[in-house]
Amino acid sequence: MQTETSTNPKNLTSKVVRSHRWIRWAILALLVLGIAAGGYEIYHLNQVQKAAAAEPALQTAVARQGNITLEASGSGTLIASKEVSLAFKTSGTLTQLNVAVGGQVKAGDVLAQLDDSTQQTALAQAKQALLELTSPAAIATAQETVATDEQTVYNAQAALNNLTYQNSNPAAIQNSLSNLVLAQNSLDHAQKIYSSVPGDPSTDADKANAYQLLYSAQLAYQSSEANYNLVTGKANQMLVDKDTAALALAKATLAEDQTLVAALTGGTVPANPTGSGYDALQQAKLNLQTAQQNEADTTLASPISGTVMSISNSVGDTVGSGTTFITIADLSKAEIQIFMDPNDWSNLKVGYEADVTFDALPGQTFTGKVTQITPQLVTIQGNDIVEGLVDLNPSQGTQTSDPFTLPLGVSASVDVVAAQARNAVLVPVQALHELSPNNYAVFVMVGGKPTLRVVTVGLQDPTFAEIKTGVKAGDVVTTGIQATTANSSTSSTTP
Repeated sequence: MQTETSTNPKNLTSKVVRSHRWIRWAILALLVLGIAAGGYEIYHLNQVQKAAAAEPALQTAVARQGNITLEASGSGTLIASKEVSLAFKTSGTLTQLNVAVGGQVKAGDVLAQLDDSTQQTALAQAKQALLELTSPAAIATAQETVATDEQTVYNAQAALNNLTYQNSNPAAIQNSLSNLVLAQNSLDHAQKIYSSVPGDPSTDADKANAYQLLYSAQLAYQSSEANYNLVTGKANQMLVDKDTAALALAKATLAEDQTLVAALTGGTVPANPTGSGYDALQQAKLNLQTAQQNEADTTLASPISGTVMSISNSVGDTVGSGTTFITIADLSKAEIQIFMDPNDWSNLKVGYEADVTFDALPGQTFTGKVTQITPQLVTIQGNDIVEGLVDLNPSQGTQTSDPFTLPLGVSASVDVVAAQARNAVLVPVQALHELSPNNYAVFVMVGGKPTLRVVTVGLQDPTFAEIKTGVKAGDVVTTGIQATTANSSTSSTTP
């Protein structure tokens, strides 16, 4: 039996409808899953952002190559390296003026002359007085005096020798001794008689006679004693002293006259010489020197080479002694007198380089070197200032802009360079962390994380620090932590 299958349109339609419903449910399910997945991703991103917002953000900076300079800034004034104010040492009428303001002079040039007629007369008199004391006749007279002195010394010495060392024969010595003994006995006898007689010589005749005998015996004894001393070589001390003094005087006179001859003839003059002749000669020489100096003081010469800055008198004027007449400055070497803040004392040392900018030459910077720093502060208009000098280096600028052509007194700005590093690795000073005195480290970002590195620090200014080792140009270093809230932000220098 054969079964026949037939297609019912109604059943086919029902199947199609059921198929479409399944597809719609599948699509709906996919949409729900997609929405759920998107919502989760949004939620996850939101949580990540909240977590990121809750963590502090590091402030960073890139280490770079650059220059760092430690300097002190101040003001200055152009001054001459050497300036002299010249004055006559005597007063008088100006008869000659050889220079004008702005003129160039050399050391030794005669600048001006006073009337010197009085000084010339005094000089001639002093020369003549010295000539008379040093003439051939004066020298011969001095030599003759020395010869006379030598004979006087010889005679005085002979007299003293005769008095002190004369010799007598033995008979004369024995005879004088006998007379001395007899005289002694007579003196003793007279003394006894005088002692035995009572009374007073002024009222009693016997006592007076006894006194006369005693006095005669004393004279006889003294005479016998003197004679005995004479024949035995024992001179009277008073006579010896007299002849000794005469000999000393003769020798002293000879020495003084010999000193004069030595001075006149170019001989050797002893130390601390004396003598009226020698003193007169020295005074004549001194008078001549004084006259020469007085005459020279009427002439004014320049002690340095330079430029005439000022002249205070004209020919015919009466010029006073000691009053500044001409001022000369050496402009071949320009100096800046600098005025700096005491807070920059550590950056001011002799030998440091300096940059100078003049108000009269704007836009141009000249170089020099510090040559002097005053060791104590000076007060200017109530302010304490460090004062010093800067020598400008020569051959700077063109002929029209050379600072050496500027007038003295112009103002300048001065920067003294204490230290400088070029093409150095620089980081902000906020990145430095002092581990111990003069030992530092920085945090370098490696793989997004800060890593501590010990570094060698060179120069530092208020903004940057020179890193000699430990960090290279291009490294990212941390300079602090930045924490952000809804209403405010704070920063810290410690990562």
